[in-house]
Amino acid sequence: MPRRAVVTVSLLAALVLVLAAGAVAWVGARDRSTLGGDQQRVGSLADLAGTWTAVNDTTTPARLVAPVVLTVEGDRLAVRTGCNSAGATVAVRDSRLVLVGGGLMTTEMACLDAGVTAQEDWVVAMLTARPRLEHAGPTLALHWGPGERYWLGFERTTPATG
Repeated sequence: MPRRAVVTVSLLAALVLVLAAGAVAWVGARDRSTLGGDQQRVGSLADLAGTWTAVNDTTTPARLVAPVVLTVEGDRLAVRTGCNSAGATVAVRDSRLVLVGGGLMTTEMACLDAGVTAQEDWVVAMLTARPRLEHAGPTLALHWGPGERYWLGFERTTPATG
């Protein structure tokens, strides 16, 4: 292969690598800013105290069809999934939400809407998967699934009391 062709191929390969790296950086920056800026690790349950309402479902297993609300008081988590309610004793370990003790206890009402039933299934799966937690001001993100492919964004609707 002539020297000029080798140089051209090398330059094209370098350009492809630069463009690919730029695309990865752009996607990463876009994901971090979706909830309002620089996300911080959650260090303790005190960071989660209050009520949080789901507001961003762009990367969930399915779109929200009913409100999802989390309330953290002390070491207790209460969840409204859209049909049933659930609760658990929780802890934060290495910026992950961990269910302790008996796990997640849910009511067992019959959810007649298939979309709400599916939503409840993935919300329960999210909470039992030790989701990674990040927050920025009044926003919270829970990341879970293979390679953390899913995340659900929440906004603090009621601050902690006390």
